Formats: sequence, structure tokens, C-alpha cells
Amino acid sequence: MQAPLRSTCKSIARQYPRWASFLILIPSLLLSGCPDPTKKYTLDPRDLVSNGIGEQSARTAAPFGDDMVRYLMGQTREAGDTFVLDVDFEPGGFAPRMDTLGDVEALLVIMRDFPKLKIVVEGHTDNAGDPKKNRKLSQWRANWVKQFLLERGINEERVEAAGLGDSDPVADNDTQRGREQNRRLVVRVIDFDGKPINVWMDGPKK
Repeated sequence: MQAPLRSTCKSIARQYPRWASFLILIPSLLLSGCPDPTKKYTLDPRDLVSNGIGEQSARTAAPFGDDMVRYLMGQTREAGDTFVLDVDFEPGGFAPRMDTLGDVEALLVIMRDFPKLKIVVEGHTDNAGDPKKNRKLSQWRANWVKQFLLERGINEERVEAAGLGDSDPVADNDTQRGREQNRRLVVRVIDFDGKPINVWMDGPKK
């Protein structure tokens, strides 16, 4: 706050003490701006992720976590109700590399925060190799994410896993870039009520 403005505020505050707190509040609002509850939501810590690397990763994961919360809070999006998990697998492996679990951790926190959310985790591959093996591998990968959620307290009725193999490509399998895009894990929202249980900005929700 500049010196002349500060002096003026102090003078008015002495004459009109009831307005003092209001004068103090105005500069802070101008500096901070209006909060966006769909972006900066805060979650009540849970036993299995509280104060750990997983929770911090979940809170900062982007764009998956941010996009999904915005959608659940009512924002429309071009990709509709599907969200790609940004995870990496070893070739032919069914479990993601442990250093790429940020989006999976984010999904766990969101599932806890939106207790009526139900999803399908879809596994997809490119068309290289045997289609039956591809479908089986994609199912294993989807199952891994489902099991990750169940082991951390998410009800089994809320999570389905489907291995679709190479049956639903989103890009050209004749190019390396296209094949990379087709090898993906997708979260599809099948039912939800966009009312999170633990959203607040400046303190606990009352």
C-alpha cells in the first residue's frame, strides 16, 4: 500500500472505527483476486495419503486432476466425460512405473472427495502384435488401477475395469506418434453428483 493511501486509511479509521476492518480488507482482496473453487479445492486428509508424497502429487497433478474436478463441478469440455491418465508402462508390463503415478493418486483423492462418483477405467493398446494379447494386457492395466483404488478404500461398486485392446484407436496406428496416443488408460465417468464433500477456500465448509 502506498504511503498517501496508508495515511488516508489511518485517518479515516480513527474517525470511523467501524469502517477500519473494511478498509484493511479492500487492499488484500485487490491483491489476491477472487478464488476459483473449481481449481483450488482443498481436501480433508485421509489416512492413506495424508501428509505424504502421494497426497502432494494428487493435489498438484495437472491437467488430469484439474480438468476432472472442473467437469464434476459443472464445466463442459470438448472431450466430454473421458480423461486420459498420464502414466508410463514398461513394454509389455501391466503395472505403471512408480514415478508416473501422479494422475492415479489424483484420481484416488477425487474419488474420495466425490463419494457418488462412479467410473470405468479403460485400457487401450495400439494394433501391434496379437489382438488377443493386446486385449488381455489392456485389461491387466485397467485392473491395476482399479485394484489401486480398492486397496485404498474405494468401494468396488464405484469402479469398473475394461480392457479394449486395439478396438478403439484415437490416432493413426501407422505412425509412431499415433501408436503412442492409442496406448492409453482412460477414466470414463459413468455417474456422479457434482457436490464434493470437502471443498473450502478459507476454512472448513460449514
